[in-house]
Amino acid sequence: MTDHSSTRTRVLRLLRNVLLIAIVLTACWMANRTLTDYQMSLRHNANSAEGSSAQRNSNLSQIGVSLSVVHDVVLWTRRTGEIPVYRIPVLTYTPRGHLVAIVEGRKESWRDSSSKVFSVKRSTDEGATWSSSEQWIMDDGKPPTDVYSNLGTVLVDDTKAIIFLMYISFGIRPMRSLMLMNSTDDGITWGRPRNITDQVGKRYVTHPSPGHGIQKKHDPAKGRLIVCGHGFHDGKGLVLLLSDDHGVTWRHGAFVPSVPYQNNLDGDFNPAECQPVELPDGSLYLVVRNQHQYKYHCKMTMRSFDGGETLPERFIFLDRSLVEPRISSGWWYHNGTMFYSGPKSETGRRRMYIRWSHDCGRNWTSGAEIWGNLAGYSTLTMLPHDRNHLYILYERGITKYFDQVTFTKIKISMEKCRNAE
Repeated sequence: MTDHSSTRTRVLRLLRNVLLIAIVLTACWMANRTLTDYQMSLRHNANSAEGSSAQRNSNLSQIGVSLSVVHDVVLWTRRTGEIPVYRIPVLTYTPRGHLVAIVEGRKESWRDSSSKVFSVKRSTDEGATWSSSEQWIMDDGKPPTDVYSNLGTVLVDDTKAIIFLMYISFGIRPMRSLMLMNSTDDGITWGRPRNITDQVGKRYVTHPSPGHGIQKKHDPAKGRLIVCGHGFHDGKGLVLLLSDDHGVTWRHGAFVPSVPYQNNLDGDFNPAECQPVELPDGSLYLVVRNQHQYKYHCKMTMRSFDGGETLPERFIFLDRSLVEPRISSGWWYHNGTMFYSGPKSETGRRRMYIRWSHDCGRNWTSGAEIWGNLAGYSTLTMLPHDRNHLYILYERGITKYFDQVTFTKIKISMEKCRNAE
């Protein structure tokens, strides 16, 4: 009896210990899950990069989409003339249906802190030819200098036929200044920049993200100008800048801070360079650089349903289909189709692809490669009168990803998606 009793006691003790361990592990898992949901409310896109290629290829063949390059034009090349490096492509349509391309000319080196000029070229024939000489619309001065500027966001007020360019300058008092200039003659000439730091508030002086902003075409807040920015004087994160009077005054809207707010490390949540588009229901859809590769080497996306006033946590996603090597990407919406441009690589800036989705990012095609070597930043646009072509301005090269800044015109051929608009 003693042996049976002892054995039963040991078994009961073992079962009790196993039960306690299971309870502790379950509690830890639930606590971690609750903390993650509370801090981020991030939901991973159900269409993972490795899980739905067959479905995407099936959708591609059913819809019958094809992209074909019409032509390439190299607009800027490094180590030519007095500017050693050109970077950060920005491209926009104009009120008269032309194209304006803008880049940073970095005077000292490839680094962001180099003093710069903003160089502009125009095309009046849908990108077939471009102005032979570059126009400098901003100049930080002769190096060495304590002043440098970073190129940001271009956007068009279609109502007033005005092109705006928003950027940040360092070394102007206050030390970080949010600057705005505009053109009222289709990008031929540009007015003097004005400082709008006091309007948005010192805390929200941000880096306007390279690429385009938008003017809302639908309610809520129809007619509003929206710029997406990243990074602040005391921390990191993302903010939307808003204007409801055609660019006369600006204020901050939605704000998504990094976690932690300062001194981020790899793996932390830090939304950076971002691009907005408007969907037919009036909501905003943002693609966001995942600067410290939170969870995965992929893009974040965010949604706003109140004209950019808020970006609800429950609509912050990680889109594992859109892999990225920490970079600013192109983002455009047209007629039920979302277009995305960027290097198709998790670690290196190479292989420029354009990808598209007919269901607002739930499924992405494998895409079309437009450059198979080194590639960096990119931006997309379309002309209002020509919806059969997509235009991309991007960094590419053989020895460096910024050897050239190249413009490419792409013909779009597709059947209308059954679920579009």
